[in-house]
Amino acid sequence: MMKTKLVKKSIKTLFLLSAAFFFLNACTPQSDRFYTEAYSEIEKGHFRVALDLLERSAQTAKQDKKRTKAMVEAARIARFEIQDYNRALRLNREIVMKSEDPKQRLNAQLALGEIYLENTQNYAQALKEFLILEQLEQNLALKERLKFKIAQAQFLIGNPKSSLEYIDSALKLSGPEKKNFLKLRAQVLISEKKFDEAIAAYADLLTLDEPFFNKENLYIATSIAYEEKEDYAAALAYLQTYKDRIQDKAYLELRIKRLSERLTNKPLFKGRRK
Repeated sequence: MMKTKLVKKSIKTLFLLSAAFFFLNACTPQSDRFYTEAYSEIEKGHFRVALDLLERSAQTAKQDKKRTKAMVEAARIARFEIQDYNRALRLNREIVMKSEDPKQRLNAQLALGEIYLENTQNYAQALKEFLILEQLEQNLALKERLKFKIAQAQFLIGNPKSSLEYIDSALKLSGPEKKNFLKLRAQVLISEKKFDEAIAAYADLLTLDEPFFNKENLYIATSIAYEEKEDYAAALAYLQTYKDRIQDKAYLELRIKRLSERLTNKPLFKGRRK
């Protein structure tokens, strides 16, 4: 008799718990359930499944905040986890067009430009996206970072003059991106065969931030600028001066050998012999 009562009580408890579970589940918005399921799949490393669930969460969300949250996470996964750049572009474009959050719209606009610049190499479209954002961004640090990306895009689409204009404008402000601007300036100047100006830009960068100069291996880049202007002796002397700071010794020796050969074979006079 006692056992029967215990069994009945257990069944009743189980029934009540089940009813409570179904009641709570029924009361949970569908978008929240999709979002929770998505994070469960992310923890398992099932990013494509999670991405689909996040998009469904965004589609069923009634609040803009929840919809934007799901779309931002979906865009992140598409871009960084599975490298589906077309999908990432679509999601970020949707955030720009539909989100009520100004910060998220700006972030998505920046992401559009970065994906075009860094991932799909559509430099002309990247430039368009960055120029739109330049008119909207008010934060000075972010604006400087944006000017650097615009300068990059201008250079990569074959417009070095505009690239240098953006660089020189930013360098007047002397912000945290100065080292990156100087490096890019030197690269643009080399492409324009303005080797002395490029060498001067590298020298300014070495003075400004020596650890960055070392990390980017710009001693080699500077020697190449000398080589491009056919001053092989100066290129060799530069490498000899800084050889202890160049990590790749095998490549350094190869560069020194190449420059020595070019210096030996360099004609004393150019033009037609008489």
